[in-house]
Amino acid sequence: MSQHTNNSSTERRSNGAIVLGAIALVLVALISGITHSGVAALSAGFVACVIIWLVTRSAKTVALPIVQPLIYEPPAPVFEPPRVPPTLELDVVVRSLMDACIGRGRAVAAHLWMEDPSSGTLRLVQSVGPMAPSSQPVTLDDPILGEAVRETHAVLEQLARIRTMDQERLVWRYAMPLDAGDSMGVAAIDIESDEQPDGELLARSTAPIRGALAGALAIHIARSEMDIARNLVEVARDLSRVLDPKEVIEATMERAVRLCDAATASIMLFDDERKALVIESSFGLPAEVVERTVIPAGEGIAGWVLATGQPLLIEDLPTRQRPGRRHGVRSAVSVPLGDDDGILGVINVGSRSFPARFTDSHLHALETLGKQSAVALRNARAVDASRDLYFDTLRALSLALETKDPYASGGTDRVVEYTVAMGAAFGLEDDQQEALRIAALLHDIGMEIVGESVRNESRPLSTVEQALLKMHPQVAMEILEQAPALRNVAPIVYHHHEWFDGHGYVGGLAGESIPLGARILAVADAFVAMTSARPYRAAMTAGEALTELGDKAGTQFDPAVVDIFTEVLGEQTNRVPQEPKS
Repeated sequence: MSQHTNNSSTERRSNGAIVLGAIALVLVALISGITHSGVAALSAGFVACVIIWLVTRSAKTVALPIVQPLIYEPPAPVFEPPRVPPTLELDVVVRSLMDACIGRGRAVAAHLWMEDPSSGTLRLVQSVGPMAPSSQPVTLDDPILGEAVRETHAVLEQLARIRTMDQERLVWRYAMPLDAGDSMGVAAIDIESDEQPDGELLARSTAPIRGALAGALAIHIARSEMDIARNLVEVARDLSRVLDPKEVIEATMERAVRLCDAATASIMLFDDERKALVIESSFGLPAEVVERTVIPAGEGIAGWVLATGQPLLIEDLPTRQRPGRRHGVRSAVSVPLGDDDGILGVINVGSRSFPARFTDSHLHALETLGKQSAVALRNARAVDASRDLYFDTLRALSLALETKDPYASGGTDRVVEYTVAMGAAFGLEDDQQEALRIAALLHDIGMEIVGESVRNESRPLSTVEQALLKMHPQVAMEILEQAPALRNVAPIVYHHHEWFDGHGYVGGLAGESIPLGARILAVADAFVAMTSARPYRAAMTAGEALTELGDKAGTQFDPAVVDIFTEVLGEQTNRVPQEPKS
């Protein structure tokens, strides 16, 4: 531009010199004509030439171009629309949304939300950026995110005005609705800018990745549903293997908490005697609350669910219940624990935030869990009842045998009590504990072959009588092995007269090669025998019997079992028989 201007100036000054020259020639001609003098003409011509030379020299000097340094001016930025993300992973897609705002202001966050119609809220799915929003659910009344979903159009509004010591910043939020098949959602960008961003420009910039955002949201929802379905399949598989009612309740509790990521939970069963719901198992609740909670049918949330058989999702509990009954819970879900045969109780889960993260999917999952658990609980109760009937039958048999030995009356029940307590202290599995209980009940079933004369004889036994007495574990094992359900009981009965040092009978086993159940039964049987009267001696006191056990620990008895029995006996002192009165 400067060079062009200098050239034009030079041209104008050259033309001016030509004009002056022409004028000088005209003057020379006039002077020649007037004076008719050659000298005058030559003088005038000379003067004209000098004038022309001076003018021309001046014009050339002024017209020289002025060279100035070149300054690089970068081209104006050209904003290209963001590329479609190469994957539908949530983090990648949401970061692509944040990148779409480059050049439109400083993007401080990008986030993706899912609508949950059952609770009337939006749930955060993914967020990125230094000012990412809280994961707390947002109600559909929200003026930006909620309006974008309700009205199905993009919304651009000021989100916040941030004041610091030396400046003030404005943050704007641009939200656009997403259609993810059967579900709705919203994606948003938070932009820091002194002026309101151009909404049309933002719409054009984000248009290429809206499909990816909707696809990522749909995949997230599908994965969540699949995870819930997988958990429920695992629940059905696990519960089908549980035959103890308490284990069914505990397994149900653990799954309910895991499915909903709950802060509190409880399983309430209907008590026929009190005609009300009582807490059988809990998570995150104070012990005193668990003990005193009794809810009649129809009262409160759980009572309503029991009476109607319908699930219930409650938000903002502070406005619905007395503070003393909330226990810090602000949102709750209650579903019936029941099947086609009726309702057995209620499953409750709670959250200490409002709105909670409970969704319609959680509600349906808990409903399914309640049905599965009800079936499992009925089966476990049936098995438990049949087990009790089975045990009662065996107990009747053992009592019938006891009637033939007046000195053994009541001894079997005590042996069962002590062995069961020690088995629990050792942490035996349920099947091992049950086998130990039955073994304690039937351990002397083989004594019938000995005869009353040998059992009640006060004199020393003969060699034949001693051999006959030592045969009773063998006879008992052969009887028990005839019943398949009792085959795991037989080894305990067979080896309960083994000695820890290997000098016992029948197999001559020693140390830990003796089944633990047999070592436990040996201690319990010996203690009951020593504290019971016999024809040939008086009953020992509990202290005397414990001293005897301690003296023979390591030889006849397992020292670890003796120690455990001493602890158990200390907890059950009220059940230990007192020293017989003389």
